[in-house]
Amino acid sequence: AFSVILVTLVLQGLTLPPLIRALGLAGVGGTDEEEKEARQAILQAALSFLESARKADGQAEFDGIFDDLEQHYRHRLAIVAEDDDGKDGFGPKHYRRHLDLSRDLLKVERSTAVQLRNEGRINDELLRKIERELDLEDSRLQQKLG
Repeated sequence: AFSVILVTLVLQGLTLPPLIRALGLAGVGGTDEEEKEARQAILQAALSFLESARKADGQAEFDGIFDDLEQHYRHRLAIVAEDDDGKDGFGPKHYRRHLDLSRDLLKVERSTAVQLRNEGRINDELLRKIERELDLEDSRLQQKLG
């Protein structure tokens, strides 16, 4: 009875996934394309909203904010579209560099916060609060990397 259970459940269970991949029966592609199209539509909608909000606002003093947000969304759209032709200066390698620099900046922020605590300029509680914020941001960036 033990041998029958071992062969039928364990052995077959362990060999089934490699067999499915070898036969080419694994589902591929459909959800990736669907996700890509959905993300592109979402980002296009956000850009359209920004454009209409800028026109409705009409105040030149906030142009920098609109420019920054528009650049951010165009950058994300180029990444989703895998547009590496350099149009608008965005592409996957630019995005990767942006993420790498952002992580380096978080390291600088963290070491500066520790230094401020060591100098007695901030207390441990504030250091923990700052480190928590930095950890969350680092986690967000890590998700984007992989």
